[in-house]
Amino acid sequence: MRHALTTPGRVDRIVDLATQVNANTLLVQVRGRGDAYYNSDLAPRASDLEATPPDFDPLSRLCTRAHAEGLEVHAWVNVFLVWSAPTPPRSALHVVNVHPDWISVRADGRRMVEMLPEEFEREKMEGMYLAPGIPEVRRHLRDIVREIVTRYPVDGIHLDYVRYPEPTVGYDADTRTAFAREFGVDPMVLEQRDSLALSVLGGEDRLADLRARWIQWRREQVTNLVRDIRRDLDQMGRNLKLTAAVIADQDAAQNRYLQEWPRWLEEGLLDAAIPMAYSPSTPIVERQIADAVALPTERQIWAGIGIYKQSARRAAEKIRLARKLGVDGIALFSYDTLLGRSSYARGIRNWAWREKTEPTRMPWRD
Repeated sequence: MRHALTTPGRVDRIVDLATQVNANTLLVQVRGRGDAYYNSDLAPRASDLEATPPDFDPLSRLCTRAHAEGLEVHAWVNVFLVWSAPTPPRSALHVVNVHPDWISVRADGRRMVEMLPEEFEREKMEGMYLAPGIPEVRRHLRDIVREIVTRYPVDGIHLDYVRYPEPTVGYDADTRTAFAREFGVDPMVLEQRDSLALSVLGGEDRLADLRARWIQWRREQVTNLVRDIRRDLDQMGRNLKLTAAVIADQDAAQNRYLQEWPRWLEEGLLDAAIPMAYSPSTPIVERQIADAVALPTERQIWAGIGIYKQSARRAAEKIRLARKLGVDGIALFSYDTLLGRSSYARGIRNWAWREKTEPTRMPWRD
């Protein structure tokens, strides 16, 4: 959605489309790749906005227009993912340029800040990620969120990419030092062949225990950020909601992406989790949403439906299914699918729901 925030007319169009499909909430991507689609002292103005007047503030206009139509606005923040373009960010203020030491390192010692576009494509990684294990990184991200909720009348914060790209990431020097200080071993040792690691650690049980601790320790770094953001929002004195887009397959979320989101619900850190059940396969979506709804939590589950992958009729089928399973809301991905296709928006509205009072949440994504 962030590419639709480049002119006042496009901002107004977002609100118009939302009302057409009976949405009641907009999740608006205001931090895409370490940049800002709002007035920020902490991140550079998005390159999409370079040709716009400096006084044009997309988030401010959107809040005004959306609130006038009775829509909530949640500021969507891409958290650890900060760059994915083929060329480096031009702005000297961009976090990749200011703090290359904050960018994650892989287990093979390869620094993500040095990786080439073809390497990211080959490894099926979205781009450069900040290192969750560095306290200064988490502090910076908290400051980003605080800046948004302090300056704008948003109704909530929506977190995306609040995870690792894969389990073989997180081997920067600061993170390794922090783990070694706590557990007495450099995580790099745990990545050695079993025979070499055993020669250092002196036992299979100890090796297995430390490897499990290393995985859980990295999960904790992500959870710590979510917990701190929850605390920060609660201290604002406003009823600010916190939601997160999460990996729908819970096993993959926790073991591949080190994203322990069922725990976030259990601890009440989120107001709602949005499992990204984007598969065009109805049985897969049904299983993923059913597993989410079955979690022991009083917090909400909003079903993320990937409308960009399928026809309006098939998407509507999944929306009806998710509602039957007992979700608290529906999140449609993405806005671009609706833009310029009035028949798609009309089909969703007619086949999936008719009343605006029904619990529909709509994050529109690029």
